[in-house]
Amino acid sequence: MPRTVLLKHTLPDGTWHYDWLIARDGDEDGTGAGPTIAFRVDERIDAPGSHGEIVVDRLTDHRPLYLTYTGPVSDGRGSVERLAEGTCRVILEGSNLVEVEADFGWGPRVWTCTQVEIDDPARVVRPWRIAAA
Repeated sequence: MPRTVLLKHTLPDGTWHYDWLIARDGDEDGTGAGPTIAFRVDERIDAPGSHGEIVVDRLTDHRPLYLTYTGPVSDGRGSVERLAEGTCRVILEGSNLVEVEADFGWGPRVWTCTQVEIDDPARVVRPWRIAAA
């Protein structure tokens, strides 16, 4: 099965967030994977008790290198540290919907990720909402 990882991305100014990467294809060790689906997440989603809905940002697809990489990010964009890893299966992917089954070692869970409308002029990007079944 393809690989999924949760990274802690520390920015040069010391702030940080989590990046959840989801491989569409490839093996558990990350080989053979193409560009990954990526979300910026402010909460850990890998723990067995994590549930409910959270608002996240969909990022541009990431290089599959980040499925196995820990260290500095190019162009002075900080560094990443892998906090959790597991296997995944993309069930459905559309322009405003991603459904994925991910297993971080506590058993598989299905996550539904949908783009949402939020009336917030300060937001440049339309947010997404993810919820575990």
